[in-house]
Amino acid sequence: MSQSFTYLLFSTLDAAVVNALILKIYKQPLLRYKYKLLILSVALALCSFLLRTQINLPTWDLPLQYIILVFFYYSVLEYRLHYAAFIIGSGLSAYISIQMIVYYSLAALGVADQSVIFANTGYPVNSIQLCSFIICAAIAVLLRATGMGFSFIIVPPHDTFRIKYSEYSNRIVIISGVVSAITIFLTLVIIMSQNYILLMMLSLASFGIAYFLSDQGDDESVRESFEEYCKNLEEKQS
Repeated sequence: MSQSFTYLLFSTLDAAVVNALILKIYKQPLLRYKYKLLILSVALALCSFLLRTQINLPTWDLPLQYIILVFFYYSVLEYRLHYAAFIIGSGLSAYISIQMIVYYSLAALGVADQSVIFANTGYPVNSIQLCSFIICAAIAVLLRATGMGFSFIIVPPHDTFRIKYSEYSNRIVIISGVVSAITIFLTLVIIMSQNYILLMMLSLASFGIAYFLSDQGDDESVRESFEEYCKNLEEKQS
C-alpha cells in the first residue's frame, strides 16, 4: 500500500469521524447526509494531502479545513452561518483535544515524538490517527445510543434571513463561534512554535467554553418552550 494512499485513507476516516462527532454532540442527523459527508471527507483529505505534501504548508491544514467545513455546512447542509461556525469549532476543538491527549499518551510510551506533528506517514502518525478515530467514533456512537448531547439547535434547513440576534441562543452561539474560530487560527502560531502543551490547553479551554454555553443554550431552550406552552394554555382557557 503506497504512502499516498495510506495518507488519503486515514485522512478520509479522520474527516468522517470529525463530522460524526460534530453532528452527534448537537443531536443532528448523520445518516441523512451520509453521501454528502462522504464527498466532503474525501475532498478534505485531498486538500490536506496537497497542503502537506505538494504545497508544503502543513500549518494551514486545520484553518483551511475549518473554512471548508463552515462553508459546506452553510451552503450544502443549510445551517445558519453562525450555527455552522459554532458546532464545527466545538467539534474540532474536541477532536484536537482528543488527538493531543492520544499524542502525549503515545509519547509517554515512546511511540511518538514532536516530529510526528509535521509528519505525513509512518507508524506514529497512523497510530495517533487510528486511536483518535476509535475514541471519537465510540463517543459518537455513545451519544447516539444514549440520546445525550445538546438539542437547542434545530435540524436544518434553517431560515438564514429572519434571524433574531437578540435571542439568547443566537448570542451565545455567535460568542462561542468567534472563540472557536480564533482558537482554530491560533493553531497556526502555536504549531509553528511547537508548543503542543499550549495547543492542548487552548483546545480544551475552547471546548469547555463551547460546552458551558451549549448547556446554557439547552436550559434557555427549555425555558422558552415552557413559556410558549404556558402562553398557549392561557390562550385556550381564555
